Amino acid sequence: MTYEAVFQTTQEGLGQTTAVGIGGDPVKGTEFIDVLEMFLADPNTKSIVMIGEIGGSAEEDAAQFLKDEAKRGRKKPMVGFHRWRSPRPPAAAWGMPARSFPAARATPAPRRRPWISAGITVSPSPARLGHTLAEKLKS
Repeated sequence: MTYEAVFQTTQEGLGQTTAVGIGGDPVKGTEFIDVLEMFLADPNTKSIVMIGEIGGSAEEDAAQFLKDEAKRGRKKPMVGFHRWRSPRPPAAAWGMPARSFPAARATPAPRRRPWISAGITVSPSPARLGHTLAEKLKS
């Protein structure tokens, strides 16, 4: 998905300063908030694309972080895409219980609300990420 975001923004003539794929690995490493902190602090980063996956609360935590930072005056235009209804391979294939991916059973609207309230414009598909960002930057 990171490659798709890079391709889409390049097609729109937007380019990238940095691209980070944090993935959905079973062993956690870098979190959205870690990367968002760096992007908000970087003067060369003019906008942000965030791609979420099913499971856990990392996307909601990131949305709250963005809302809190916006209150402090740190905000950049953001678009995102979330795989609300496109689950990864079954959790059992990863050696995890099915409850590890509770969002796979959740409806999209409640999962999308934190992003929208944080100012993230949700792209209708990964193939529209670049266009969605270009449109947001025009407005």
